[in-house]
Amino acid sequence: MKTWLRSFGAILALALCFPLSACSGAATFRHGVIGVQLSDRVGYAAGWSPDGKWIAVPARVGLRLRNVESGKVRNLHAPAYQGFPERPGRLDWSADGKTIRYATSLPKPTNGNASWLTETRVDGSGFRHTTLGVKALSVDWADGSWPLAYATGAYAYDFEKGPVGPKPSLFVVDAFGAAPRRIAYIPRPVGEEDITEPQVSPDGKRITFLRWGRRQNINVWTVGVDGSGAKPLVPGLVAAHTFAWSPDGRFVALGAVTSKGDRRQHLYLVPAGGGKLRTVVRREIFDGPVWSPDGR
Repeated sequence: MKTWLRSFGAILALALCFPLSACSGAATFRHGVIGVQLSDRVGYAAGWSPDGKWIAVPARVGLRLRNVESGKVRNLHAPAYQGFPERPGRLDWSADGKTIRYATSLPKPTNGNASWLTETRVDGSGFRHTTLGVKALSVDWADGSWPLAYATGAYAYDFEKGPVGPKPSLFVVDAFGAAPRRIAYIPRPVGEEDITEPQVSPDGKRITFLRWGRRQNINVWTVGVDGSGAKPLVPGLVAAHTFAWSPDGRFVALGAVTSKGDRRQHLYLVPAGGGKLRTVVRREIFDGPVWSPDGR
């Protein structure tokens, strides 16, 4: 959930056209909003270039770059951006704007259905990829840099073979080609226990993620990128489906359910190190939160 929330929060785009070939590449003006039309099939994965001039989106050819001002379109030949049951996360630009990175699966699996980390050069000079070792069902990148964090999702189960793994886990990759490190997992998963939706802190030192519990509670956990200090951000939550780091990394905003008698999500703040919730909006929220750039 969080991955597409951040993509839509970061991209000024209108999800109005389908399929991709029908989308206009020219800048448009509607209802006072200037933007580029993107179909919802590709818009949630789109990523701004660091200089704000280009938007990268998935395409049949690999990736497609659209210039926001001129409408110019460039195709990059690269492995298709895909996944199952859904694409694992957004496209990410390097800080210097020279490469685009993403996790994907290959049309013909050659490594036990594990996902691949792919890096494509914007100048069209080629791409490279390396296996992540396991299927990545949700991913997040540190801002303009490493690490990459990814979660494996629920404990896969085959009715004939039994558990086929891996156990619900959270991994990080510190650089392209570096060996993935498992920093959190559920050792004896029961029922629908799960680890999903990682989110790297602005300074790249901690990661928050959703952990689904055996009693159907969904809590936000935090852990250091070295695997230290794994703990619930707010012990005792009934459920938290959405969350977002503040730009300065001091707080996490939560869409959370705090009472079994009230199944609605309200908006709260909690210090990044954990602690008591502070109510922001005592009103049911269905989407978000997304922070303003100044954190106010």
